[in-house]
Amino acid sequence: MEDHTPKAIERVNLACIQCRNRHVKCDATQPSCKRCTRDRKECTYRKSRRGGLDKAALLRRKQRLEQQAAEEHQHSQQPTPPQHHVPGSATSNELPAGMLDRFSTNLGLSTPAHVGSSPLGSMDLAFECNTGRLLDIYHEAFWPAFPFTLPNSYLQDRSSIIHHALKHVLLVQQWIGSIYAPWTPSEPYYDIAHGALSSGTLPKSPWTVQAFVLMAFAEYYSDKRIEARGTADKAVALALELQMNTRGFAGAYGEGDAVLEESWRRTYYFCAFLDQHLSVISMTPFFLLRDVEFQVDLPCEDEQYISGQIPAPVTWQDYYMREFADVEYVYSSLVYLLDIAQIVLFVMRTFVRLGGIINEEFATSVDTKVMAWSSLLPICKRDPMRKDGTVDETMFLAHEMAAVILATVHRPLSSLAYSAEEMTTTTFISGVPSTDPTTYRRNAHTARTLKAIDMQTKLLSIPCAIEKHNMMTSIIVARLTAAQIAVCNVLLDDDYGLTIARDRVRLSIGFLNSVGTIWPLAKKTAQDIKRISRASLTSLPSTVEQQSQAVSEPAEIEIARDEVLWPLDPAAQIDIYAGLSMPVDWEASMMGYTSSSTSS
Repeated sequence: MEDHTPKAIERVNLACIQCRNRHVKCDATQPSCKRCTRDRKECTYRKSRRGGLDKAALLRRKQRLEQQAAEEHQHSQQPTPPQHHVPGSATSNELPAGMLDRFSTNLGLSTPAHVGSSPLGSMDLAFECNTGRLLDIYHEAFWPAFPFTLPNSYLQDRSSIIHHALKHVLLVQQWIGSIYAPWTPSEPYYDIAHGALSSGTLPKSPWTVQAFVLMAFAEYYSDKRIEARGTADKAVALALELQMNTRGFAGAYGEGDAVLEESWRRTYYFCAFLDQHLSVISMTPFFLLRDVEFQVDLPCEDEQYISGQIPAPVTWQDYYMREFADVEYVYSSLVYLLDIAQIVLFVMRTFVRLGGIINEEFATSVDTKVMAWSSLLPICKRDPMRKDGTVDETMFLAHEMAAVILATVHRPLSSLAYSAEEMTTTTFISGVPSTDPTTYRRNAHTARTLKAIDMQTKLLSIPCAIEKHNMMTSIIVARLTAAQIAVCNVLLDDDYGLTIARDRVRLSIGFLNSVGTIWPLAKKTAQDIKRISRASLTSLPSTVEQQSQAVSEPAEIEIARDEVLWPLDPAAQIDIYAGLSMPVDWEASMMGYTSSSTSS
């Protein structure tokens, strides 16, 4: 007689996303299931909504806690020598919170909570939660704009081993996390991180370079600019000493881990980006890595980096030949950011070669490069806002850089004069380079500067958490806002156009105020822009009341709206040309330029 007992069904707890979408069985093997391996497809798993650690990490944590409990039990069996309490001193169970925090943080890891009700145990537990939360805040608020350290899950796994080498990186991350955390002061964390990185016994490893780069970015926008420059120089010097700029470095120091190799590639590129950024802000066309060629393979997408599914790296040679490919290849956002940084480098080199003069040929060559960059962007990279409503912070910064490049080159040749207040700012330098008075077409350059301002307006209109934007954008926003204030002063002569322009200035000041709640330098930048606005805009007629006396309208020219094409298409659509009146012939005495009609 046949046995009709139902057979027990083996239930697979977790199937990969690819098998789920195809409605097929999945053996849930990680990191890649057998079906995806056989079909040569990328295999990814949905992150648990419950969060927490995976089984391997839980096992390591359990073993570590058991070992600590055994050591504590063994220690408790030993006779304890008598303790003599000295007035004014602290016993082992009465350590000051600041000293305990400093000791725990210097370990690079949170101190585990001890069993018992002693004051030391309760304080230790509180600090452990605080430190872990600071690292979480770092990855939530700061990491998306600076995605070169290990992703959070891989950082936790590595920090659980004994020789993790993360001590200095964790100290800097905790300090940055404390900057965003409203419930804890950040200065104690900075003192600890700065003291650790100032030690003369720092290991010469890429982890130290990573800590230096993080520290320099945060120091500069914490208004510790002198310290930031010194930290950046240390990062660059150590990176060159370790030969991080070579292609084989990532494999040599990657420990056979593709995620760690990707982190080293990203670390070097952010080190080079830091060196260039500090030079651009200070208007210094020379920096240490200016003439060091990019040899490191290109980074992958952040999503692949976070998931650990690192594809085979591509090279700069592949990227520079992308326009000839039959099938469009989408590179990572970091690659497009690095490419626009290369255009900044071209501007700096050409500026030096021309002896500090901007002429028509220079402006045209920069236009060509920026428009080639933008026209070759894939559709998914043309708008920093993703389909799910989140913002690609890397592309947001890249688009801001493209806008400020155009404004920097075209504004000196335009009708948008620099005010005296703009030349005395403390946080950014506008700079008025020499121009060739015989070749420029002032109206065309004014139109291109207006287009650059329009790009920024669309970017700042994207609905998102402003505080999570890359703080480097604050300097870019300030320079473009100064140009917008000049538009109000020079070009707009009717209430409607002036109202729109002032709204844009308010939008920019609001952006700087929001970033300034986190970063002190951005707060000072907002104060500089407010000072320029007060000096330039308070003397203009009110935008609410209609002027009783009609003024004669100057001759106007029509500006083609698509004269400078730009693929950015965020939701907000604000007409840059509303209320714009551009004179055919501008008074030379008013602007300090030679009139286009008199110069010929």
